[in-house]
Amino acid sequence: MEKNKPFKAILVLLSVTLLLFSACNKKKVIGKKDRSAGGTSEILIVTQNDEQWNGMIGDTIRAFFLQPQYGLPQPEAIKKLAHLNVIGFTDMFKRFKCILIVEIDPNIEKPVVETGEDLWAAPQRVIKIIAPDRTSWCQTFNEQKEVYRMMFDKVERDRIMTVLRPSNDTKITQRIKEKMGFDMTIPSGFFIAKDEPDFMWLRKELEKNSFGIFIYTTPYKDTLQLELNSLVSVRDLMLQKYVPGPADGSFMTTEKEFVPPLVSYISTYPTGFAAEIRGMWCLVGDYMAGPFVSYTFPDEKTGNLVTLEGYVYYPNHDKRDDLLQLQSILYSIKTEE
Repeated sequence: MEKNKPFKAILVLLSVTLLLFSACNKKKVIGKKDRSAGGTSEILIVTQNDEQWNGMIGDTIRAFFLQPQYGLPQPEAIKKLAHLNVIGFTDMFKRFKCILIVEIDPNIEKPVVETGEDLWAAPQRVIKIIAPDRTSWCQTFNEQKEVYRMMFDKVERDRIMTVLRPSNDTKITQRIKEKMGFDMTIPSGFFIAKDEPDFMWLRKELEKNSFGIFIYTTPYKDTLQLELNSLVSVRDLMLQKYVPGPADGSFMTTEKEFVPPLVSYISTYPTGFAAEIRGMWCLVGDYMAGPFVSYTFPDEKTGNLVTLEGYVYYPNHDKRDDLLQLQSILYSIKTEE
């Protein structure tokens, strides 16, 4: 859990830069911004010339953002990349929700990172890295690339929720509030499939695919419960008890052999600290499977560990963006102060 400390330091530095960057943009129009553009999980890369995109800088960007996202049955990159040179960076392209700007300036002594929010549209994140040469540019990018991804991820979630929030199912959210003590946005199309004292199962069933959200609680005793093996063990017990499969005797569990679950500890979840698990679910006694993402955090008011999970079933199709939509819903949680 201590490994998050470097990220916190970087975020502080970037927050200071954000203030400076915002100060340099006082001429921007005050008021309602246009809705940002760009595909889901897409980043616009703006370079000074094609050589930057086709050479070391472009290779460095692609190596990170086009790596496979963990926990998906078919290989899918964590992001999609669009590219243009700065000469073509017109007002139309400035509406992109996620923008990374490359600038090489031999006249500066050391790299500078500037980042701004909602500069030309909303929601939007613009990150500009200026360096004296391509080597230092790549080094600066690699040092903070996880933070950049976190910033772009937040924009993705914010934009998804601007679409989903107006269709919030108030009956379901009220039931969650009564039962669990916190608010969540649950868009229309979901229904409550199971409502037990310690477990809720929300489902959305379409013709070719389905989505699900689990909310469950267990008594919180110590931090050992937040270790991967303990989290997976509790998950398997809950799903065996409450989530049957279509075949007699079948039930959902965690895939542990081909795509073992992976845990990371984050401090950017709305409740504060949370354990994030990414992996695959499968059925015991049947052949269905798919990806899931979950967040587990201690609830000081109730003395419980709370887990929120989203899963996707969409055989033979890409699932990254569907899982991101569920992740955005899980991030919509609001607890009382």
